Amino acid sequence: MDWLVKTDETNNIPLLETKGLTKKFGSFIANDKIDFSVNAGEIHSILGENGAGKSTLMKSLYGVHAPEEGEVLINGHREELHPPAKARTHGISMVFQDFRIIPSLTVLENIALAYSEKGFFLKKKKLREKIETVTKRYNLSINPDSYVWELDLGERQRVEIIKVLVEDMTKIIIFDEPTSVLTPSEVDAFLKMLKMLREDGYGIILITHKIREVLACSNKVTILREGKVVYSRSINEQTTEEELVSEMIGSTDIPQANQSQKYKGIQKELLRVEGMTVEDDRGQEILSQINLSLKAGEIIGVAGVSGNGQKEIVEALFGVRKVKAGKIIVKEEDFTGKSAKAFLDAGISYIPEDPLHDQIVPGLSIYDHMVLSGMPVEKKNVGIDWDKVKAKFDQSEVVKELRVAEGNRIADTLSGGNVQRMVLARALLSEPDIVLVSYPSRGLDIATVNSIHNMFRKLKEEGVGILVISEDLTEVFEISDQIVVLGQTNLYGPYSPNDTTSYEIGKVMLEGEAS
Repeated sequence: MDWLVKTDETNNIPLLETKGLTKKFGSFIANDKIDFSVNAGEIHSILGENGAGKSTLMKSLYGVHAPEEGEVLINGHREELHPPAKARTHGISMVFQDFRIIPSLTVLENIALAYSEKGFFLKKKKLREKIETVTKRYNLSINPDSYVWELDLGERQRVEIIKVLVEDMTKIIIFDEPTSVLTPSEVDAFLKMLKMLREDGYGIILITHKIREVLACSNKVTILREGKVVYSRSINEQTTEEELVSEMIGSTDIPQANQSQKYKGIQKELLRVEGMTVEDDRGQEILSQINLSLKAGEIIGVAGVSGNGQKEIVEALFGVRKVKAGKIIVKEEDFTGKSAKAFLDAGISYIPEDPLHDQIVPGLSIYDHMVLSGMPVEKKNVGIDWDKVKAKFDQSEVVKELRVAEGNRIADTLSGGNVQRMVLARALLSEPDIVLVSYPSRGLDIATVNSIHNMFRKLKEEGVGILVISEDLTEVFEISDQIVVLGQTNLYGPYSPNDTTSYEIGKVMLEGEAS
């Protein structure tokens, strides 16, 4: 395979360019006359708040959407990119935020399904060699014979990236919020890989909310706001975080996090775990004899490298995963072995690590999702009083502060960030006593992240107990009263954020307490 695309520096024709690109959904204009380009050997980042039109633009470039107006040029020639198969023939590949892989198949089988060389010409030995060459070159360690269901989110993303890189025709790669599922160390490795791809002549389009990553690796940045380009420049030493944030939100008045106040009531124990042992999907012990206590008016941050039991602990604490040993005590009552409905009825709200996969019912509106294990509803005759549901949703301060999309929108058509907003709003509208939340800030802009953190602080002041799973140590330290760490089947801690450092917590994440 020859990755080294020789670029003629005197040739200024972009690999891909859009002129006046416009995409509408009914009367809603998602992209409004977008001018954009990416060159060979260049990383061009796209910034913008949720709903700014980033994902819509990328889906148009990948051929998922057919724009109503404007044109797309590939190497200076006007081309039609819809459907995606046509975009791929022009060298455009995309790594989606929601992965397009089949859990019951192996890594090799998933890549073979997507591979363009089909029929008798597809030889597994040849494809395996390509996979091994790509993984070695870009440090994308993966076992081709592993089943996808065995992999954590970071490993699943590697499968998506390898699917793109084994294709000889690929020249342009679109990454949609790629670091939202990665640990800090994985982010560093990912950015290093991006720089290698740039050196090998690929044109890289990076959609993200993480400005520091943009400044760390990008040649150019374009900012969308309300479907329009409001900023597009090369990045240099003078480009600042503050400048980009103010352009994203359309104001120099950047939302700030509130100071956390202590809960003034009696800190009753809401949730206790005694010697809990839990198995993963392969039947292996991933948590062994762990103990944990969550009190009213307390936020506990759970840190750890991805795949060390984050998913399993919250599933066990919500009754959707069986406990092999130990007890789960909710408000002084033994809930071990009870159903998820019992946990829900006890006032526990749950936001999983992958809400798009785990909590979205295709075809149902946001209003519909609000009443599914969400906010309290009133009956009307033998059904639900939908007028009151809609009024409560539309008037909710939580909905307004999180800027949830309009209630009549179909949930499975939303971007990943807007799905995250919706499930967070639904959890908080259920008026919970305990909140179990995985990666609350994943894929969200800085204004929304600060709003979520402020909501958690307000809930804490009202006596709610919150367990936050996060790989972002900055987030863990900012909002937690106590920090615990998952690793090597153990739960280490608790640690006080005031008496330890992110470096020390990071060391426990990697090596455990015995280090």
